Amino acid sequence: MPTPLAGSTLAVSRATPTDVTAAGFAALSYTQIKGVKVVGDLGTQYATSTRNYIGLIRPYQAMSGLAELSLQVELIRIADAGQDVLRAVIGLDSACSYRVTRPDGSLIYFTAQVNALMNGGFSSTSIAEQKCNMAVLSKVIEVD
Repeated sequence: MPTPLAGSTLAVSRATPTDVTAAGFAALSYTQIKGVKVVGDLGTQYATSTRNYIGLIRPYQAMSGLAELSLQVELIRIADAGQDVLRAVIGLDSACSYRVTRPDGSLIYFTAQVNALMNGGFSSTSIAEQKCNMAVLSKVIEVD
């Protein structure tokens, strides 16, 4: 049965786990980020590199580590403690931990750095929006 995502929440912690596991992430304290409209694609993706071994007819692709992953989050700009954290950590070298909670209670954990926080369009019919871009640094951990 499909899992509806309406009602999902995004939360941030200024700390990162000492052990990048579900238990390590669960031990942290999080602040919910309110006003989230859209969270982009999120998952674990591996980079590949071409391997050319002597005697092979053709080269093959081998996994060589986690691939770069960029996550875009669209927000309605409001007075909110979670959004204040995003604004405070933009451009910092240190990472934060994030938790996505789905309506069915399943969780997604990851660490990321905020590398962009852009204001949306300015027109008489638009609402105050921001787009936050994050560089995901850890493996994405899902807990059902």
